[in-house]
Amino acid sequence: GHGVPDIVARVLAGRGVSVEQTGRFLDPTIRELLPNPASLTDMEKAAARLADAIVAGEKVAIFGDYDVDGAASSALLKRFLTHFSVPSEIYIPDRIFEGYGPNPEAMRELISRGAKLIVTVDCGTNSATSIEAAREAGADVVVLDHHQVGGPLPPAAAVVNPNREDDLSGQGHLCAAGVVFLCLVQTAKVLRERLPNAAPVDLLSLLDLVALATVCDVVPLTGVNRAFVVKGLQVLRQQKNEGLAALARVSRIGEPINTFHLSFLIGPRINAGGRIGDAALGSRLLATDDPVEAASIAETLDRLNQERQQMEQEMLAQARA
Repeated sequence: GHGVPDIVARVLAGRGVSVEQTGRFLDPTIRELLPNPASLTDMEKAAARLADAIVAGEKVAIFGDYDVDGAASSALLKRFLTHFSVPSEIYIPDRIFEGYGPNPEAMRELISRGAKLIVTVDCGTNSATSIEAAREAGADVVVLDHHQVGGPLPPAAAVVNPNREDDLSGQGHLCAAGVVFLCLVQTAKVLRERLPNAAPVDLLSLLDLVALATVCDVVPLTGVNRAFVVKGLQVLRQQKNEGLAALARVSRIGEPINTFHLSFLIGPRINAGGRIGDAALGSRLLATDDPVEAASIAETLDRLNQERQQMEQEMLAQARA
């Protein structure tokens, strides 16, 4: 009785959305659906530590993952820090030689290059040893993650993960970029008091990266995720992000960008760097404001993606032979 066609009602039901919620689902506004970031365990600690780094101008290292969610999460945080003129570097581990998540050597290397705070995005929940090593080497670690917890939590300054057993926020459907975005919302709130004269950061303009990650990480499109995607696509279509605009060009997307394009054209190209080549290419592309660098990285990723497709076709042919 909500004026929703039966087929739409069935699709929404399949996505776990009741007809009562349908109005909110079909026209989600961010403000109405955004959970209070402080409802996530440790979020206030994480935002306070990030705000400390920004106020003090400390160098921040961002330790990411080599998939789309990791690249988008890393770029989100870097863009936020750059707005406040805070030096930062993104470190993405090599899929083959280092594997997933932080390792003690990489943590010590980042600290030797001047990092006082290391933020792990899309990883870190199950990395107690590496985070202990970072602490011993003199840096704080903040974890922003969404992966399932596999043991005791690491000794970090904050572990924000809606899938922690003691997290009662009900936001377990967020991808890492969604968790990072909520952390930026909370940090911006803290900074309005601590840096009242700083230009406010336009958080909504970063939703293109959150939408990209939410679609490519295949998390349920309920609650705020749905709003992230709807609003994020609107931002994407303005082509403000040089890297995403360059990727749309090499992917030959000639129409307003939609979730299909993100899943099947944009996402695989960002992933291609992590699969073969330089794992940090995707995050660098999403973080740059330089159209020349963006075009160059997008072309490299397009080539790597073609190589990946050829390799897969050859493997398929051999499997069939």
